[in-house]
Amino acid sequence: MTKHRTKLWYLKNLDFFSHLREEEYKMIDKISKMEDVKKGDVLYLQGAAAENIYILKKGAVKITKLTPQGKEIIIDIFKGGSIFGEMSVVEPEERDESAEMIEDGKICTLTRENFDRMLEMVPGLSIRVTKMIGMRKWKMENKLLDLLYSSVEQRLSKTILNLLEDFGVPYNGGYLLKIKLTHKDFADLIASTRETVTATLNKLKSDGLIDIEDKYIFIPSLDALKRSI
Repeated sequence: MTKHRTKLWYLKNLDFFSHLREEEYKMIDKISKMEDVKKGDVLYLQGAAAENIYILKKGAVKITKLTPQGKEIIIDIFKGGSIFGEMSVVEPEERDESAEMIEDGKICTLTRENFDRMLEMVPGLSIRVTKMIGMRKWKMENKLLDLLYSSVEQRLSKTILNLLEDFGVPYNGGYLLKIKLTHKDFADLIASTRETVTATLNKLKSDGLIDIEDKYIFIPSLDALKRSI
């Protein structure tokens, strides 16, 4: 399979681009650039010029932000099939976040101009972008409320449940969180410390709410984990 066909295959299998016409897929393929990326690759940094929009075709990426105190927090983690860096469409200034790969993968890059052109030429995509931005803002607002009013254990349990929506796979009567995150990653996700996360994960494990299978978190019962929140 050629790289050209592979690129089209990925485009056709992204929910965001579902139900497009063949010529529309080819147009997007023509104005975009696909490349392999490795775990640890930084795609852009907070404060950099917002020049590109990214389509994650495979792998996982974390979106982070530095607080005024210099602490890094993880705003979100996206799976393959996600678009990110999209705020440059509505606020074409410098980035207020960074993006770093946490798994090997493939990304497709579009300049802001080509992304605008794509939205103009493909009916309905601009509405999807608007809805996506609105949903992400809603998620962020809810996350801020959790940081203010929920305990560390509640925040960690909610984070695991949220990650399961994108990275969970059925396993042994429960679900496996099929993404390898460090304790520091979890700490950055819930605005805590690595030591506190380690202690909280151990408590969840002793309570029978999670287990560890080959460095992945295993959740034997979603209902039990939800009731613990």
